[in-house]
Amino acid sequence: MRRLRRLVSLSIYALAILATAWSARAGANEVTVVISEDTPTYRDVANTIRGRLAPSKGVSIVKAAALDGLKLKPPHYLVAVGSQAAQALATSNLDAPMLVTLLPKTAVDRLIAESRKDINPRAISAVYLDQPIGRQFDFIRLILPEATRIGVLLGSESGKQYAVLQAAALEKRMRLVAQSVGGERELAPTLQRLLPEIDVLLALPDPAVFNAGTIQFILLASYRQGLPLIGFSATYVRAGAIASLHSTPAHIGEQAADMLTAAMRGGALPPPQYPRQYAVATNPHVARSLGIVIESEEAMLQRMRALDPR
Repeated sequence: MRRLRRLVSLSIYALAILATAWSARAGANEVTVVISEDTPTYRDVANTIRGRLAPSKGVSIVKAAALDGLKLKPPHYLVAVGSQAAQALATSNLDAPMLVTLLPKTAVDRLIAESRKDINPRAISAVYLDQPIGRQFDFIRLILPEATRIGVLLGSESGKQYAVLQAAALEKRMRLVAQSVGGERELAPTLQRLLPEIDVLLALPDPAVFNAGTIQFILLASYRQGLPLIGFSATYVRAGAIASLHSTPAHIGEQAADMLTAAMRGGALPPPQYPRQYAVATNPHVARSLGIVIESEEAMLQRMRALDPR
């Protein structure tokens, strides 16, 4: 009888341990989204991911400064929203596959290359911030059919794209005119050389060239030359670019959630990819002042989708 009671006690104890383990496992977050800062753009990406995944997946959203609290209960997947979050996760001890968002391809490539120097490199994938360059050239032709000389300013990051830019320009029967910018002091003389040689200036998401301190100067210099600038975000259009082809935070969040869902089913994150969805923003006032007739955003978007069915 005593032996039976002992066996029953051991069984209850074992079940209690299993129940505790299951409870801890069930309470663990499957996905932790780390945002660089608490801004509407970063929050939109994070909230879209959480809203698109099933509630049972346990999606948490934290700021990059709060990463230390994750070390006790690491998630199955990490999502970095923005540069600060990506750098914080890349240097953390969290051992989980990472999906990077809101970074251009060149920055993601650098992050992946640096991770491979580690003894145990983590799996890194991404939804890039920038559009495929061929798509951007199609967009330019849609707005400016006569434009053939496409100007770009290349910084330390975007300079790595030169071969891709050149190949895309040749494919689209355009001519790439590129100038490297080593620093903000070089910006004015570089623009003086570049602007008379081009039909349109295409902005690339390189913070060493296009940032809050330089954008107004670049826009003003282009405008004085009578040249349109194509931006890479709606913010640039509001500042004075005539148009932009860009993906919204919701577009990025939806695609990231789809990639996470595929990983949960198949065990690995899909490879890094450009955004599937995109939007168009235009500035008709600036376009008219440059003598450019521009279509409505909706009409332009429909024409782009016909050129680029994805």
